[in-house]
Amino acid sequence: MKLTLLILAAAAAFTLSAQQSQRFAPGLEFFAGMAGDRAAFERAMAATEKLIAENPNHAEALVWHGVGTSWIGGQEAEKGNMPRAMELLQKGIAEMARAVEIAPDNIAVRIPRGSALREMSREMPPAMAQPLLEAARTDFQHTFDMQKEYLDRIPKPHPLGELLQGLGDIYSRQGKTDEAAKYYGMIPEHVPDTEYAKRATEWMKTRQPLPAAQSGCIGCHTLR
Repeated sequence: MKLTLLILAAAAAFTLSAQQSQRFAPGLEFFAGMAGDRAAFERAMAATEKLIAENPNHAEALVWHGVGTSWIGGQEAEKGNMPRAMELLQKGIAEMARAVEIAPDNIAVRIPRGSALREMSREMPPAMAQPLLEAARTDFQHTFDMQKEYLDRIPKPHPLGELLQGLGDIYSRQGKTDEAAKYYGMIPEHVPDTEYAKRATEWMKTRQPLPAAQSGCIGCHTLR
């Protein structure tokens, strides 16, 4: 199971929202770390661990530490060390779940978890994947519901496009075609003439889940 820089870019897509003015500080370190900069990853994990030690209920630190722990679990799985991989994945998922319990209305918590679980579920057996995908659905749906009265004020095309695309993809993968059509159908209206609109048009042709390469984050992130 791979949790790449692309996935983390999606996980951070909405930390700038109408309710969040700053990204979680170690976020860019996580991006760099998962792109191959081990020192940056270790700095990011250490920063979240320090915040959690100071405040065990620091939801943003918990969710990012959970994402990082899950990524380490994915590395262990690639090495064939499945017992250790499962231990780390379970720990990471539990940390992300606790973060959401602490701050259910914090978009900077819901979207990192939802985006990570959405991608993690792609490479897992159905019995393991479906609960993760459903948790991701609740994160994306709750984020949408909190902002649905002012969608036009969400920055375009990236944050709004990722939100609508994420909902369409999740519902399609769950076999809830009518719900998927609702959100894919909103994309040409709200973010026309974009890659998101092209993907939505492709989905409408078959009404079947798009390949991962056509539903992942369309990144605008830079490392600095």
